[in-house]
Order: sequence, then C-alpha cells, then structure tokens
Amino acid sequence: MCHRCLSAQRSDFPPKFLKPPLLVLLATFVFTMACGSGGSSSHTTPPPVAPTITSQPTNQNTRVGQTATFTVTASGTGPLSYQWSRGGTTIPGATSASYTTPSAVPADNAATFAVTVSNSVGSLMSNAATLTVGPRAPADGDLRFQQVAASSTLPGLTAGGIHSNIFAGLGQFFGGAVGTPLTLGNMCGPPGTNFPNCGWAFSEFPVASNLGLTVSYQGFASAAFPADTKLDSLVNGHNVFTSLDLELANGAYAASWMESSTSGGFIYSRQSVDPAQLQATATVLGQQSSVITAITFDDSANAYFTSYTWTSDTSTIYEAKVLTATMDTISDQATALASAGYIITAFGGNTTKGFLLVGTRVQGDTMARPIMIVTPKIGTDLLPLLQSGDSIVGYVYNADGSETYIGEQ
Repeated sequence: MCHRCLSAQRSDFPPKFLKPPLLVLLATFVFTMACGSGGSSSHTTPPPVAPTITSQPTNQNTRVGQTATFTVTASGTGPLSYQWSRGGTTIPGATSASYTTPSAVPADNAATFAVTVSNSVGSLMSNAATLTVGPRAPADGDLRFQQVAASSTLPGLTAGGIHSNIFAGLGQFFGGAVGTPLTLGNMCGPPGTNFPNCGWAFSEFPVASNLGLTVSYQGFASAAFPADTKLDSLVNGHNVFTSLDLELANGAYAASWMESSTSGGFIYSRQSVDPAQLQATATVLGQQSSVITAITFDDSANAYFTSYTWTSDTSTIYEAKVLTATMDTISDQATALASAGYIITAFGGNTTKGFLLVGTRVQGDTMARPIMIVTPKIGTDLLPLLQSGDSIVGYVYNADGSETYIGEQ
C-alpha cells in the first residue's frame, strides 16, 4: 500500500504515528545501499621495509683522556634497533643511533667501530669507522703548557701577527693574542757600562677575543740580581711566565708571560738550583702537580726558573725531563722530548752556558707528540708551521743570523 493511501485511510491518527514506519523504510534503504555489491571497499597495509643506512659513521679524531662520538642515520619501518661493535665485538649497552666512547687511551688508536641496524624485516651492518687517538691535550685554561693543543693554536696561527723586539726598560702587550717565547741565542752585544745593549725578538698572533688571552713582553734594566721583586710584582694569579732570559753582564733581563681573564688560580714559585740538581728538583715538583714554565741561568751559573701549580687541578702527577743542549743540538733534544710524549714547557739559556729544555707530561703518557722545527729562509717558509696547529714553544736566534722556530702539538 502506498504511503499516500495509508495516510488517507488512517487520517484519524495523529501525524506523529506516521513517523516510525518512515524511519524503518529509510534505515532499510541505507542498509541496502551500504551492503549492496556496488558499495564495497577495502584498505591494504603496505609491507614493512628493511633498514637502509642513509648516513654512514665517519672516522673520528680525539686525544688521550677525551671521548669521541660515532653516529649513524637509518631509515626503514620502525621501530629500528641499533647495536654498536668495536672490531667486531659487541659493545654492551651501545644501542642508540650514536655511540660515545669512554675516555680514550693510547691503545684505542686505530680501533674500528660499526653499527648493526635492525627491524622486523632484517638487519644491516654499517661501514666501519676508525678512531685516531692523539697525545693528551692540557686542560682548557691551563696556561702552563705554552698553549700546546689549546683552542687558541689548534686552528692554526694567524700569519698577520706582529714580529717585533723589546729592549731593556721597554715592553709590549697584546690583548686577544698568543705569542712565541722570547728569542734565545746571541741577544746582546759586548758588555757595556752605560747602555744595556740587549734586544729580544718575538712574534704574536691574534686569536678570538672571547678566549680572554693576553701575551706580554717586557725588558728590564738591571746590573744586579735578584730581579725577583720586579718579577714578583707582575704576578696576579691569572698569569704564567713563559720565558725568561737574564743577561746581567749587560745589565738587562727580559720576561714574557701569558694571562687569562677567564681562568686563574695559578700559584707562582721561583727557585735557583745547581744545574746538577735540576732534574731531581723538577721530578719532585711534578709529583706535587707543579710545572716549570720558564728557565734561564743566573749570574752564579745556577738554573733559575719559575714554576706553577693550578688550583683547578691539584691532583695530576707530572713527569718532568731536563735536557741540556748546545746551539747545534737544540733541534735533536727538542725532538727527543716530543718523541717521548713531553711538552716543552720551559726553554732557556745562552750560547756561553748552554741551553736547558724542560719537558713535562702527565705521568705515564708516552705517546709521541708531533713536533715541527723550521728555519725559514723567507717569510712563506714559516706558513706550514703557522697552519699546522702547533704552538711555538721555542724561538732561537742563530749565530748566522737565521731564526729557528720549534712548534709542538
């Protein structure tokens, strides 16, 4: 029966009683449309994808006492899992996309690291990356090591620095810079009575001003020693003497020092000892965490030197080695110290009494240190040293007028 006929026959019922049959009819129509053969659909899940390494681990460089981090980037259906290995041996707990090594020791040099990436489909091993371990770097802010392996020198020295001289009674000071020690060698003319005829050369190199470094050079006129009072007056707890040369027969002496505005706590000491006792004295100082930083001969032919402890590190035990040299053997002795892992922290003397080199290393650190010795004929011959990342720890004025630079990392 049509809806219209039904409506006409039951006109005595209220209109609201006509609504339920209409709802049933509509629901039946919708159900039929949804379930009919023409309205069916389906959803297909894509198959999982095996891991793919999009960025392989790369070789890393670090130093004794520091860490290195290897990283991999991978894609594929998650979750992805990672397992690092060293030389093919699984590293327990190394299950992230990056792996940071423990503090490196010399035996870690040339170790290889790889990672296996896995998911529900399969696994894939990365290429192996090699760790290169160099000799230990002094702690940041430790001024006692001539800026060797420091952030001021490792990027290379700026060739646009200043090469200059100081004389007795005159000084030069440079903020935002590092510099060579004072020149050693024939720095004075024949002894005179009225004029301290000595001059010392140096080179300074600008560095980032935010490192807070200042390098200073000062000449003094004095025919008598001790000059301790003048040296002592320069000490402020933030600076360290880096070279010292006494030329008292000529009534002059000179010093250089490095200062930091961002680190301090350097405790100064000075001594004068018989050269025969210098090695024993240096050994005791090293056991007390003290480092010899500048050395020369006084007018009694004793070894006169400055040394420092640092309140930021009073527990490190150092081994010190003292070598003597002539003008002809300076390069050989400097190389011997570096080959045994020593940083040349003090270098002084003259052509009459000879030269003293003091090397300092953390106890047990025997890994050889890179060293570069250059006697440039022209200015450009010095560029390899400036670009190497070495700090210049020795500067010698030779008898023939040439100059020798000793750089160390």
